[in-house]
Amino acid sequence: KQWYQRRVPITAGIPGVFDFTNYYAVRYQHLHLDALARAHSDKAETFSIGTSYEGRDLKAIRISNNLVNSDSKPMIWVDGGIHAREWVSHTVVMYFANALLGEVEQQKQATFNSLLDKYQFVLLPMSNPDGYEYSRSSNRFWRKTRRPSGCKYNNCNYGRCYGIDPNRNFDADFGNKGVSRNPCSDVYPGKQAFSENNTKAMRDYILKNLSQIKLYLSFHSYSQLFLKPIGYTTRKPKDYATHDAAGSAAVSAIRNTYGKVYKNIRSVELYPTSGSSQDWAYLKGIVHSYTIELRDTGRYGFRLPAREIVPTGKENLNAFIALLNQL
Repeated sequence: KQWYQRRVPITAGIPGVFDFTNYYAVRYQHLHLDALARAHSDKAETFSIGTSYEGRDLKAIRISNNLVNSDSKPMIWVDGGIHAREWVSHTVVMYFANALLGEVEQQKQATFNSLLDKYQFVLLPMSNPDGYEYSRSSNRFWRKTRRPSGCKYNNCNYGRCYGIDPNRNFDADFGNKGVSRNPCSDVYPGKQAFSENNTKAMRDYILKNLSQIKLYLSFHSYSQLFLKPIGYTTRKPKDYATHDAAGSAAVSAIRNTYGKVYKNIRSVELYPTSGSSQDWAYLKGIVHSYTIELRDTGRYGFRLPAREIVPTGKENLNAFIALLNQL
């Protein structure tokens, strides 16, 4: 009862009330992150790593015990929402933020408290806010950013194209595998790596803190997969055994939660892709760089019902703890 009474002001002060029974607009997600930081000012702060093409903040939250003295701690990076239509991905990252701060998953607080003593966590729930808002208002299956990208058939009389696939826009074998030169394609990588505001902002923040980052984790949906480097070649990386052990620990933790089966595979086994954030992070020296494709396996696909948010969050929070134990 005390926890409920304490939490009510955090959500009640936010128009529309943010919770985990629905998918919310960017502005409500950001208001909730700010509310979390205010309520836990000794442990959390929000900040922007940049702005999107349409001017929306790329708002992150940093969480650690004794936050003001945490700058030198090892860093854990988590992002979601890089593909606009994958709504559960950013909502799960929001669930992580609430769990780390004790707003949900109270039974795990001893574990989180120990982790917060050791690490600083930087979470970017919504890395493609323009695309997400467009998927809410106009095209539920929109995937890309919203910056103008060219003309159909190289002739604007046929119409204009919009958006770049941000998970093909990182400088990791850029433009070679799993992409299209058609600017209207869902997998158009852009004319050059880091052409997008959001990918540039992610790059700059990660490079600034590169020596401290011990885990890069990106959430997507759907298919129930734990994806390991590398995505553009079948040649196994030198850290293959480390990656495989981490993946095994994560999928076991997920299976032990609600019985859901996530496959532990290399990204290239799904399909070859160049330009992913995971591969770029790995090539920059973050050994533990992974992508998790969340629920489900196709029944609902991108339209995962909101009732699946909490169980998806819970099982992947257990996977997250298992991953941290592998570092």
